[in-house]
Formats: sequence, structure tokens, C-alpha cells
Amino acid sequence: MKDSGQDISENIRKKIYTVSVGVTGRCNCSCTYCHYFKSRSRQKFAYDISDSQFDIYMRFIKLCNEYVDGKISYRFSGGEPMVLGERLFKLANKGFGITNVRPFILTAGKAMSKSWVLAAQNSAISHVFVSVENPIFSDPGAPNPKRIVHLIREYNTDKLPIRAGVCVIPTKAFRNLYDICAWFLDKLGYIPLICEINYDSYQRPTENEWMDLQKVLYDVVHDFGLVTPLNLFSSIIPEYAYGGDDPYLFELNLENSHNLSQDNLENKIGEVIKGVHTISYQPLTCPQTECPWQDVCSNTKWYWQCDRVLSREEKLRDYCRFKRITSDAYYRVFVDRNHVETKCSI
Repeated sequence: MKDSGQDISENIRKKIYTVSVGVTGRCNCSCTYCHYFKSRSRQKFAYDISDSQFDIYMRFIKLCNEYVDGKISYRFSGGEPMVLGERLFKLANKGFGITNVRPFILTAGKAMSKSWVLAAQNSAISHVFVSVENPIFSDPGAPNPKRIVHLIREYNTDKLPIRAGVCVIPTKAFRNLYDICAWFLDKLGYIPLICEINYDSYQRPTENEWMDLQKVLYDVVHDFGLVTPLNLFSSIIPEYAYGGDDPYLFELNLENSHNLSQDNLENKIGEVIKGVHTISYQPLTCPQTECPWQDVCSNTKWYWQCDRVLSREEKLRDYCRFKRITSDAYYRVFVDRNHVETKCSI
């Protein structure tokens, strides 16, 4: 078995795996851009993970941790994991007992309270990442970002770190990106991961919105890049977000899409990990051989080449423009302030 794990990981850079364990399909929010419910019925998935399926997933993670080269962590997600109440803490303790790795929680934070935090502190939960809306164009179905930021500030401790995780911004908010970053820095002392709305909820930016992003991004990187770690549009410029390491995220969902069972876990490791490698970063063949960013465009996150509405070509054109705008901004700030913006496109 050890040789199998070594084969999976040879001749690759350091890999960081995050396993997203779907512990429930229930959610107490109704975000309009939610990709989870774009392809799922809320009614059909209004149930929680069974104890037997959870045990199988934890044993699979334990085996991955033993045989796959790379750092492996796992999180409880959904749906909204907080709706599990006390069972969430029991699952965390059980997961830690099986894997010897403490899980973290990905939540919208709507149900966060003093009693919840105290219970979490006494469980095996390592930390909490709270997805938070931007304060200017917040989604009507999501928790109020000002309230969530207040809760993060109130309940964050060394015993249970609670931090803002991802902040998604619609294209109309590109022009407000500087103000959004400044607000978070003022309220929290750091800027959360800023991400475009993607997956099945992706909307193509208008020409004016592209121009807004191009104008504001230089100032964001210039004014905040040396003050706090910046993680902007990490699916587009992971080379800036992850220090040269390769981040991988894969799901162990309620549907059990990998068909894991007590009898096949060891045999499934190679299949699942190789599938993650193949699907996560798909090869990109670009005709623009003279583009200065070609070396960091050889592979793209899978959803930049797959969309239920847009063609692959349309999605890749947007990816290319995102890549050029963001890379140009970083280059102008940290390398050459006279750098001329890249013009070539896929």
C-alpha cells in the first residue's frame, strides 16, 4: 500500500489537500449565487450525513493521511454545518478520534452564538472559517456582513480561531474593491480571500466592469499588499495565493459520488487522488506563445473550462482577461511600476 501512495505523488510539487466533507444538505441561508443548490434540490437534500457514511469518510481520510504525499486537512461543510447543533461537535470528536486530525468548519455564521462557540471550544474543532458578504453589495439571502464581522471580532480566540474565510464579490462591485478591502482591514485587521462569483452562478463582466477592475486593482495591491497578506481571485492567480504550492480541494459529499464503502477504501485512494489531479487543473492550450504570463497559464482550475451556460471559449477568454489584469497589477507594484499592460488574449 505504501508504494501505491508513493506512486500517486512522485515527481510533483508540494500538494495541499483540503477534503470538504458534506455533513448536511440543510441550510439556513438562501444566497442567490449558491452553487451548491444550483444543481441540487433543497427539498431533496434536506437531510444529514448518516453515522455509517461519516465513519467511512473518516477512515478514507485517515488512509489518505497515511499514504498520500502532501498536507491533508478536512472541513465540515454543507449546506450549513451549524444546523446540526450538538451533533456537529460529536462528529468533530469522532472524526478526530479516527483520523487524529482535527476538522475545521466552513460556515456562513448565521447561527453563531456564545453558547455555540463555548461548545466548539470544548470539541475537537480546530478553527472556523466564516464566509462573509461584502459590505457594499451583500446578497439579500445571506447574513448581514456587519453582524457577521461583529461576531467574528467578539468570539475569535486563540483557543478557537474564528476568521473571515471567503468574500465573494459580484462583477458590479469591481469598482468598489478598494473600499471593500479597506473596510475589512479596518474592522478585522486583515482582508479575507476575495473571490469572483463562479461555478454555475458565474456572470461575465461587462466592458465597463473589466475597466473598473483594471483601474482599482493596482491601488489595492499597492496600498494593501505590504500591509496584510492578499489573496485575490486565487483560482486565477494561485501562484500568488499559495506560495508556489499546489492546492487541491475535493468533496466527500452526501451523494457519495466516489462510491466509497468499508470494503474498497484502500483501492479507492489512487483513483480518487489521481482524479483530483486530473480534474482540478486542466491543461490549457493557448495560441499566444509570446504572452508573458504563459508559464503560469499552462493549467486552469476546472470550472474555467466548464460551464452549463457559457461555451468553453467564452469562459477561457474571461479567465485570460482576469489573469492579465491581476498579474499586471502585481507586476507593476512589486517589479516594474512602468510595466505596460499585457494586450494579447486567448
